[in-house]
Amino acid sequence: MNGKNTTCVCTLGAETCLNILMRSIFLLFGLFVFLVSQAQQGSVTLQAKSFQYNPPRDTAIWNWLERQPGFSSLPLQQQESFYWTNLMRRNPIRFFETAVRAFVQQFPEANTREVRDLELDIKKAPVTLPLLAPDASLKNMGAAHTTDLVMRGGIISHQSASGKGFAQRIKEFGSFRCGAENIYAGSNDPLEALIILLIDHNVPNKGHRINLLDPAYGRMGLGWELMKDSRAMLVQVFACP
Repeated sequence: MNGKNTTCVCTLGAETCLNILMRSIFLLFGLFVFLVSQAQQGSVTLQAKSFQYNPPRDTAIWNWLERQPGFSSLPLQQQESFYWTNLMRRNPIRFFETAVRAFVQQFPEANTREVRDLELDIKKAPVTLPLLAPDASLKNMGAAHTTDLVMRGGIISHQSASGKGFAQRIKEFGSFRCGAENIYAGSNDPLEALIILLIDHNVPNKGHRINLLDPAYGRMGLGWELMKDSRAMLVQVFACP
């Protein structure tokens, strides 16, 4: 499943129907701990409009990121992804009450039972989580897999074109005692991508959410590419510090 869907919505008594261009967002979760892996995929269809949310920049987090080796050389979308992810981890409850609430208000079709589940999970999570520092090896891994998926038409898979799964691929890029991988295809907005991964529509085990809220991780690498259909392909790779 990929591409955009056109949905026809009719109201009672109307003689015409309104064609609303919807965009499909696809997710794939992968977890690797001591060579154990699993994957689940979900999707959600949203109205084709931009998410409007522009709070003041948290200068403490941004300044911390700028002090991390390699951050300043990252492309803008990756820098923004690091910023929003760490803003969420600094205070998950506040992020939910501000950014996530604003998102589901603007996109009511996204306000499903998973949002209510997310609120409960965030309240159970630590009040604050370790920030994620950029990691060059994980960045290279994420970039390589992103390019691989885009070259294969934007498919969503933890398996590379050469048949290597996540556990095999992460071993090639370093020695990590634990790690995880999220894959997303959808809006080119890093904040929207993060919120969709947190909500985890139609993913039974909520794997993307678990990875993002896991206090064990302290490093992250990203791959981010814009595809021909204007959707972004994002690969997040996490590892223990």
